Amino acid sequence: MQEKIESIISHARIFGSLSSNDIKALAGMGERRQWQKGSQIISEGDEGDALYLILSGKVKVALYGEEGREIVLSIMKEGDVFGEMAIFDGEPRSANVEAIENVECFIIHGNNLLEYIKNHPVIALNFLAHLSRRLREADRKIGGLALLDVCGRIAHTLLGIANAGNGGQGKGVVDIERLTHEEIAAMIGSSREVVSRALKKMAREGYIKIEKKRFILHL
Repeated sequence: MQEKIESIISHARIFGSLSSNDIKALAGMGERRQWQKGSQIISEGDEGDALYLILSGKVKVALYGEEGREIVLSIMKEGDVFGEMAIFDGEPRSANVEAIENVECFIIHGNNLLEYIKNHPVIALNFLAHLSRRLREADRKIGGLALLDVCGRIAHTLLGIANAGNGGQGKGVVDIERLTHEEIAAMIGSSREVVSRALKKMAREGYIKIEKKRFILHL
């Protein structure tokens, strides 16, 4: 398991190209924890004191409105990181994180991570790059929700998932793991029925191919 943790750290975008010594040090300062599907890992408003690196499974990051409406901000899987912002700004958790599969995470507590960063500036630069990507993604998502129709928002969302490192991209083609219609609807602020109709239209017109486990988006 130690080797797996080191491997996932070495490939996680947030940690960038670290030396083997840094990877071993980070892998030695955390702990593993598991959650069953449907478990709440983080609740909005909680005190934030740790970074979570997903070792297996998938989670959704979501906000809930006063009437219980859910807005999914992102879906994360192995190698993705959540919970990092609260370590740096000291503010409460800004969203909810729920396991949508059985999940195992590697947890690094904030005090340990910040102490290590002070003596290893290259990690701080990696985090700055990561947070800059998060801001760009937020700007891109806001623009897409405001300016595009449903088909455009779906394509925009799938491209964003691929750009975040959760899909493959070739010349004119984006290939990502298939999402449910409910998940897409929650991510673009629509309904499952509207998303189903839009996907059928996109497939009929040749913009997307819907396979059993994949979406193939033709640009």
